[in-house]
Amino acid sequence: MEKNPEHPEFFKLGIMIIYAIVIALSIDASKSIFIPFYSIPANLLNAIILFYGYFFIITGWIEYHFLTQKFDGINRAVLANFVLELGILFLFYYVITAGSEDGTDYLIPDVYLFVTPLIFLVLTLKDMYNASNHKNRNLLSYRNLSRNFLFISIIISLSYLAETYATGFQSFGAFAFYRDLIFAFLILALIVIYRIVRWREINSAPATS
Repeated sequence: MEKNPEHPEFFKLGIMIIYAIVIALSIDASKSIFIPFYSIPANLLNAIILFYGYFFIITGWIEYHFLTQKFDGINRAVLANFVLELGILFLFYYVITAGSEDGTDYLIPDVYLFVTPLIFLVLTLKDMYNASNHKNRNLLSYRNLSRNFLFISIIISLSYLAETYATGFQSFGAFAFYRDLIFAFLILALIVIYRIVRWREINSAPATS
């Protein structure tokens, strides 16, 4: 059968392939943090940032699959979702670059200041698009949930900005390390809670066609 770029399955397969490629490249980029295992305590902050990135993208990949199976209308509106998924993948790769030892700059603050709010912004845009094009009460609740977590991520970003401003934008030293470690746990907890709450809502929602 000829592959038609307008066919939903074409874009869906493209998203899955790009996800797999980016995840594989990211594993290679971050292997110095996780291999060998005893190097993780020495790179605890980097490891948490990387785990945050992998948890976000792998659970997002799984969620995308279940959403397209449960809500057939989403599966048909793949062009806009394809563009948004590319944005998510870029932000994921930025997180991996920030958490990787090979990064030439200290990019971990960017994860708190910009990347995490942008991640939740894109997730909110996805849910807003789906809710506006497919009138479904469950999709509206997903949109509202993403908005709430976007608001929390902005609060975390502003809190980090205020803290770094108060300390003269100090990026190195014991205080900066523990400050960044605390915020790493905060954003990790944020994405874990977001996925748990969201998956509970998805599992309880009836399938539509």
